[in-house]
Order: sequence, then structure tokens, then C-alpha cells
Amino acid sequence: MTAPRRHRVLAAVAGAALVVAVGLTPAAQVTDAAFTDRETATATFTAIDVPEPVSSQTPGCTAQSGLAGVNPTVTIYWRVPVGVTGYSLTNAEFGLANNQGLLEPILSNLLQNVSTTGTSSAYVTTISGALLANILGGSKTLAIRFSGPGGWKSHWLVATASFGLLGANPACVMSTALSY
Repeated sequence: MTAPRRHRVLAAVAGAALVVAVGLTPAAQVTDAAFTDRETATATFTAIDVPEPVSSQTPGCTAQSGLAGVNPTVTIYWRVPVGVTGYSLTNAEFGLANNQGLLEPILSNLLQNVSTTGTSSAYVTTISGALLANILGGSKTLAIRFSGPGGWKSHWLVATASFGLLGANPACVMSTALSY
């Protein structure tokens, strides 16, 4: 038998085997099965809004340049919003703008340059020394925010102090900024 004829015979046998295999395969069974899930669930959640500190007087901040701008200080007058409980100086974080202008919490080793007195209805925070270094003829952005339950943060209460050359014309402006 020649090779082409052998291939045709093999193909015919394989085809016949396939037809027999399909014929012997059982048909799919009909079923009445169904699935219904009658369970329901409900849930509630509560959003938390951490209040931001607010200015306690007008102006909300002052800048002082010291002698020839050598020892500048910035004083921020702030408080817990009226009617808000559970927040005080212990929940406050102090911040400083980095080189990109983003506010970051002040590291604990720098806190000797930040002092706060008063009560939740009228705090006075004074920032001086190394935190304000190198601002002759420039500005520095300082801020305060509250830290709430679960690590949530309020918006920042922002004080931007500016000083002219050798501490001339010190000024301070208040605003707010998002924490995230």
C-alpha cells in the first residue's frame, strides 16, 4: 500500500471512530434545579469630620522680626471651634511648609521652638528660633491642625509670615489648607 493511500485509510478510520464516540456520548439531562438567595444585609456607618482650629482674634497671627531680623517670631492666635468638644492642645499638630510648599508635621526634635499657652477657647502659639531661620527677605508658612480618632486629620489653619530684608515690614496672613 502506498503512503497516500495509507493516510486516507487512517483518516477514514479516525473519522468513523469520532462518529461512533459522538453517538455513544449520553445527552445532557434535563433538570428542574434553581437557586434563589433570600438573604439580605443592612449596615450603617458614620462619617467623622475632624474640626479645624480657627483664629481666636483678629489678626489671627503676628510676625516680629527682632533686632535687624536676627530673632524672628511668629505668634498664632487660635482656638477649638465653638461648640466642639473632645479637642484641645493634646490633639494639635504643628506643621511647617517644605521647599515644595507642602505642609508637613514638625518633627518632635524641633518642638523646643514652638510654645503654646492658653485654653481651648484661646491658645497662643509662638514659633521662633531655628524654624524661622533664613527668612530674611522671605516668608515661612506655619500651620496647626487637629488629629482625630482613627488617625483622621483636620484641615490646616495656616499662618504665612513674611519679612523684608533685615526683618523690615514683618507681616502675617491667615488661611486654611487641606491636609491631604
